[in-house]
Amino acid sequence: MSSHNRTDVIVIGSGLGGLSCALHLAKKGLSVTVLEKQPKVGGYAQNFHRSGYDFDVSLHLLPSMNKGAGLHKLLKYLQVLDKLKVEEHTPMFTSVFPDTTYKLPGKKEAAHYLKSVFPDEAAGIDGYIDAINRIVSDNGKLFWDGDIDLKNFYPAQYFKQTYQQLLDRFFTNPKISGLLGQLWQSTGLPNTMCAANWSAEVFGSHLITGNYYVQGGGQAISNAMTQTLFEAGCKVYTSSLVKEIIIENRKATGVILESGEHLFADSVISNAGPDEVYLNLVKDETLCKPYIFKRKLLKPSISLLTLYIGLDTSGKNAGVSDRTTFVNHTYDNTVAFNNAMNENFDITDYIISDYTDENAGTHNKGAGIVQILEPANGAAWTDISRETYEDKKKKVIERILNKVSARFPRLKEHIKVLDLGTPRTMQLATRNPGGAVYGWAQSPDQADNWRFSGKSHIKDLYFTGAWARGGGGGYMGAIVNGRVTSHQVLLGHKKRDDIVHFDVVKPKTMNVIENVTETSSDYSLNLKSEIYTVIAEKDDISPMGELLPQSAIKILSSSADRYVEDKKHDLHKIWPLFNPQKKWNTTYFQMRFLFVPFLQLKPGDKLIVETSFIPKQSGKGEFTQNIYFKKDNKKVANAAGRVLVRV
Repeated sequence: MSSHNRTDVIVIGSGLGGLSCALHLAKKGLSVTVLEKQPKVGGYAQNFHRSGYDFDVSLHLLPSMNKGAGLHKLLKYLQVLDKLKVEEHTPMFTSVFPDTTYKLPGKKEAAHYLKSVFPDEAAGIDGYIDAINRIVSDNGKLFWDGDIDLKNFYPAQYFKQTYQQLLDRFFTNPKISGLLGQLWQSTGLPNTMCAANWSAEVFGSHLITGNYYVQGGGQAISNAMTQTLFEAGCKVYTSSLVKEIIIENRKATGVILESGEHLFADSVISNAGPDEVYLNLVKDETLCKPYIFKRKLLKPSISLLTLYIGLDTSGKNAGVSDRTTFVNHTYDNTVAFNNAMNENFDITDYIISDYTDENAGTHNKGAGIVQILEPANGAAWTDISRETYEDKKKKVIERILNKVSARFPRLKEHIKVLDLGTPRTMQLATRNPGGAVYGWAQSPDQADNWRFSGKSHIKDLYFTGAWARGGGGGYMGAIVNGRVTSHQVLLGHKKRDDIVHFDVVKPKTMNVIENVTETSSDYSLNLKSEIYTVIAEKDDISPMGELLPQSAIKILSSSADRYVEDKKHDLHKIWPLFNPQKKWNTTYFQMRFLFVPFLQLKPGDKLIVETSFIPKQSGKGEFTQNIYFKKDNKKVANAAGRVLVRV
């Protein structure tokens, strides 16, 4: 790379969040360069080779890969789906508990199965499934187009609650709570500690849509995303370690590589965690103080131990009969979590997965792969000497194998290759503190909007992936977060108003970026701003005499509705397919809202709402609005946001 290279966006790290974000920005016509320090793309979503076996670092099963579901829809939009071979697995997984074994199916069969096992909880099962359907549905609507009623946003009632509190609304039997919390290893916290919406979203997505496996594992997904970036004219460089983010006048303007080369951009996005960025890559220490202050309040997630086993036969012949089996020593996953954190390896819960697939090319014919995974205390592996670490690793491998062999006695005799991935391994590969795998721990006080924003306090520096607000950790969370961060980047980018999309074709042409416009529309038509008068009502005013922020949002939204209604005939000239004689439904979303407190109002006071609108392609546009107190013309609030109009 030349030291004079410039691109619209640089993405540091090729984890799924970084690749997803890069693809979304390429969709809008931005030039993107992805820089990866490892020889392979993918971060946690990659494979590694040992003695003829190709081990998947982390992927087990994915939800929402059925037609029309969220992840399927997103990967299709990114033009990645057609590069993947996806197969469904039923039942979703096998769960072994001390007294019985469950084989829980997904989709419509889930409720019937649960009622057959827990007949006394039938009413609660219906209520629970309805709740997770509504949580997943509302979160999906918010994610895709903001088409939600904020006053009736169902997941909001579970903000600041734990998953156990959600379960307790519907169930009294602790066994069903244990089963429905089976994916706590995938959320990183047990029912009593994990945010309700996050656990419900993770488990609910599996229960509603079923489980799917991508042939070739995480590396197949990362490679497919990278291939689409190449086809879109973007650049992805491996073995390219970023040594420093260039900051000029408190603005990110590029990066310096370990080789000394400079690369410049309008925006820099990090898929690396904030510790790595603020404490290592940003050299001006004064810029890090806000982060250091907040960092003390946040806790990283757990890490994982993964035992990679190459067999001389298939997993089934070695006694691992199901694709994915959860082995639990207790129904109480808080106890299981504490056992893992205290390293009571003889009784820690684990997942054993059969990766044998003769069609995937990951092992020789007649051989097989099995992987054993369990949660881990990161610091217990990263904060010790190298000598202590090597000794500990040998002892832990033996203890885990002895524990697993008690249930799968034929496994040991077929082992040909054996390796243990530890939190130290993960920290070395990603530089995540303690080898954290899910970003910040998903506790109620660190989930949803209580995480760091994707937009940093340094101008044009952004975060994506597990550490940023939006998607959270895991494969689906990281991919989702790429989209969330891309929206923030586009809002501040000079090309944010371009109507640009790419449509990849066969790699031999590599001519993939096209402009898409509506030739019949005249976006230059001048729409005048309007002034509306609103009367403050009693319910709009706080006990302190201030306009409530939620009332300000209601006023802004209703004024936007009124503006669109008043301008129907003018907008019809811009959007000829929209019939002004029919009812138009307006959805105001992605609002950037600033509220001014301390202004005293009383019921009956008049507020002035100044509203202006810039129309875009059919049914889309951007509002800018201000609310003033009519008595003295003081500003109460202002906002800018996007609108969707449907007929």
